Amino acid sequence: MMQLYARHEEFRMGGGIRMNEGLNLFLQLAPEQIMRRLRRCGIEADPGAIGRPARRKDARESHTYSHGQDPASYRQHYRVVIFNLAVLECQPLGAGAAMNAAFLGPVRGEGGYGGAGARSNSGDRNRGAGISGHDENSYEGTGAGSNSGNSYGGVEIAGHDENSYESTGAGSDSGNSYGGAGGGSEMRGVAGAVRVTAVRALYSLGLDSGEVELRAMGGRRYVVTGITPLMPVPGKPLPEPYRAASRELARSLALEQPDRAGLLMGMDPEFLLLRESTGRVVPASRYLPMDGVAGCDAGPPGTRGVFPVAELRPAPRGEPRALLAQLMSAAREADRLIADRSLRWRAGGMPLRGWALGGHLHFSGVTLCAPLLRALDNYLALPMLLLEDIRAAARRPRYGVLGDFRRQPHGGFEYRTLPSFLVSPVIAKGAVCLAHLIVSHYEELPLRPLDREKLHAAFYSGDKQPLREAWPPLEAQLRALGGYAAAASYIDPLLRSLAAQQTWDESRDIRGLWCGSAPSVSGTRPARPEDTFQ
Repeated sequence: MMQLYARHEEFRMGGGIRMNEGLNLFLQLAPEQIMRRLRRCGIEADPGAIGRPARRKDARESHTYSHGQDPASYRQHYRVVIFNLAVLECQPLGAGAAMNAAFLGPVRGEGGYGGAGARSNSGDRNRGAGISGHDENSYEGTGAGSNSGNSYGGVEIAGHDENSYESTGAGSDSGNSYGGAGGGSEMRGVAGAVRVTAVRALYSLGLDSGEVELRAMGGRRYVVTGITPLMPVPGKPLPEPYRAASRELARSLALEQPDRAGLLMGMDPEFLLLRESTGRVVPASRYLPMDGVAGCDAGPPGTRGVFPVAELRPAPRGEPRALLAQLMSAAREADRLIADRSLRWRAGGMPLRGWALGGHLHFSGVTLCAPLLRALDNYLALPMLLLEDIRAAARRPRYGVLGDFRRQPHGGFEYRTLPSFLVSPVIAKGAVCLAHLIVSHYEELPLRPLDREKLHAAFYSGDKQPLREAWPPLEAQLRALGGYAAAASYIDPLLRSLAAQQTWDESRDIRGLWCGSAPSVSGTRPARPEDTFQ
């Protein structure tokens, strides 16, 4: 395993992409600050080990388990090697060949950087840009032992009343395990939990490449015991397996079309059906099919087999305006299928206690890399947090952590940090067009205010004031982008709402906004606060 070198230099790929761009931040963090950062993201760390680099590779055989009379006795350790947030190796330290076979090597869809310049064809045209059919609530966290109940075993969401939905005769299991229904691009079970925990730990500390050591704590909880960032030594090539992964990433970046003309974008924002007279969620499966542009999907633990969450899955498109037209068409289809007009449609981050909703965005035709994710975090997730209802803060850290992503089998990826932006067409238009602009020009967006400790903490606690103070330079850079003028009619209403310090209302019935007198896709009508915000 690589040592922590005293000297380090910027690690750049082709096109000027900078890897481990938060390395200086990481090196300045004290052990207690590292632990706090990890804890905000729902990850535990060993206070006695976190200040040390991860165990050296050549020591793995003799340090298979923890020893001594302490609670960590005879715990399995894992060493995870990561480059650009892709797991290259996942080694159970000292394990035999049978166990190694389940862990070693990249999983399908994870080790590669495909999709650059290619328009996705995943075989499911109604699931966004190759969407895997996976919803917000069926993702069972990192297994890292956070206080929010991040486990993989169907643990009840904090505050979720499993009697708060109307029962249904649906008997099939929703598969709310890691990877979700039809995941395919992620590894399930213990191996998946180890990998996700390691990648999330590295990203939360400003890194994307290096090695993470974890200790199993039982109940699919894993504690971080060591982190070693990848640090290239001047004049020396990268060691394997980093060298091969670096070459592959460089090839993928080189294949991208000029101005990312091949960028394809999809989505699967979620909403709930509420019977207001009883305060109960009505399962979307009563009205919507599993597949289709308007469908149902799994819910939080305690709702297995019910498929209570509704989703809109517009067909992916290359242009934001065309994608938004597909979204409105999907909303009209949902309106047609949901015959009960007394039901209220609710969206946002957590419109009901225990019901976290997501607005997942899908991309192909662009190479996933850490700088792209960090641009989405700072230039998109930050302003969306400023607009969100105070209730949405309860969604984190179980969902909505910074840099939450999932690679897809078709070579694209899913950005999972945002809440459901179906709260209004104005918010949806602004979010979709802003996301497209950011992904198209992320190399020109270098600001990282969320790296700062105060703002990182503010994001997870929902403290808006320090984040609001950090927003103006970000907005100025967005407005200066070459593609901003073409998207201004979509994005400007959202920015005006930010300037007015408005927030959306998650108790609002959104059905009429989308299926009644909703504004056209042209985006020319000024946003009216009464249509959108509290």
